[in-house]
Amino acid sequence: MRSCDVVVIGSGPGGYVAAIRAAQLGARVVVVEREELGGVCLNWGCIPTKTLIYSAGLYSEMQQAAAYGIEVKDPKVKMPALIARKNEVVKKLKSGVAGLLKAHKIEVIKGHAQVAAPGKVTVGEQTITAKAVIVATGSGPGQLPGMETNGKTIITSTEALDLVYVPKRVVVIGAGALGAEFACIWNAFGAQVTLVEMLDTVLPLEDEELTKRLGAIFKKRGIDVRTKTSVKKVDADKKGVHVELDGAKKGAVEADVVLVGIGRTFHSDVVAKTPSLGVKLGPKGEILVDRHMETNVPGIYAIGDVVGKTLLAHGASAEGLVAATNATGGKRAMDYRVVPACNFTSPEVAHVGLTEKQAREAGVDVKTGRFPLTASGRALAMGHTDGLVKIIGDAGTGEVVGVHIMGAEAGELIASAALAMTMEATVADIAHTIHTHPTLAEAMMEAAEDYLGVGIHTMPPKK
Repeated sequence: MRSCDVVVIGSGPGGYVAAIRAAQLGARVVVVEREELGGVCLNWGCIPTKTLIYSAGLYSEMQQAAAYGIEVKDPKVKMPALIARKNEVVKKLKSGVAGLLKAHKIEVIKGHAQVAAPGKVTVGEQTITAKAVIVATGSGPGQLPGMETNGKTIITSTEALDLVYVPKRVVVIGAGALGAEFACIWNAFGAQVTLVEMLDTVLPLEDEELTKRLGAIFKKRGIDVRTKTSVKKVDADKKGVHVELDGAKKGAVEADVVLVGIGRTFHSDVVAKTPSLGVKLGPKGEILVDRHMETNVPGIYAIGDVVGKTLLAHGASAEGLVAATNATGGKRAMDYRVVPACNFTSPEVAHVGLTEKQAREAGVDVKTGRFPLTASGRALAMGHTDGLVKIIGDAGTGEVVGVHIMGAEAGELIASAALAMTMEATVADIAHTIHTHPTLAEAMMEAAEDYLGVGIHTMPPKK
């Protein structure tokens, strides 16, 4: 039997961050991991997809190099080499996580954990006792009725990340972050892509003004975007996959590969399989927690995807810091008001705070400011003018309630907006902040000036 102060179950971006912070606060920490250090994000999610996305973007740039005055002859995609590079990036980062845990004297146990009782975790024949338990077991791809994956022709993102060839015809079911990103990757590599989304726009959780523009850009690039459309039937045979669609753009589509990019299952069995524990779950199987990331059972905390809040790696890390602080005697609450997010599509779409629709529904006296990247000197120099910056503020107070960016490096730019909102800045504060020229970042200042009606580089309203 082992004893410690904190047991962390899962070593993803929530788990390993929580473990390190708890150790920094003086706790003896044990981490239990059933698969790979770094969890889904590092091994089968954020990192590997962004590695492929970078390669796809580089390939697209090379194909258009002549427009920049550079001659590049016949670039080719070598998927085996691409996958090998992706694996090397993952390997290095995983080694880094292992090194950090070791440096903080955190013991790592490999195996399936089960919370047997408050302060008691079993891993096979082993038993670990602790003052607090932090569950960070994440989520996985869901299996939807009629769209069960077979790992070869009907696949999830996990299998997609290891394809050593570019399918000629692909159907992507679900135009959320995962589906839209893979649609962009395969489109860049020359595949014929059909992107199916049941809701009105691609990236349906983002601000509608931006997503409508993004859908138009996708179509211009040759992606067959079918919004307001559902999947009626999927049949796989030796020749490929037959997909029947219903709704606004119904019909049949033939594909070599179908990616199912919708639905997640929460890995809450670690507490659910011990009914006597009494940990409450939500309607989808997510673990319910309070603002301190604690469940209804004192001493048992949960963070990351398994609580069903943000389903973002950095959201999980933030929750991990909160849980670790509280599990070691502190008192800290999670603030979801300012959690930035980015969809690494081409172009990227990032946001922090409320969409315009959400702000209106919340009773905010909405006022907006915009700046199109077609008017940005830096965007023009880069040849990436698709996109805009949109600021949503409270007309009464001037406070920033949401920022939405579509364009190159949107994921980098959104951090300054998150900082502004964290500091409760006004739109005027952003407008009065001197930004470097020429940069993409100054589009934030320009959008703020437009909000105030004093934009230098935006056209005045027609009278």
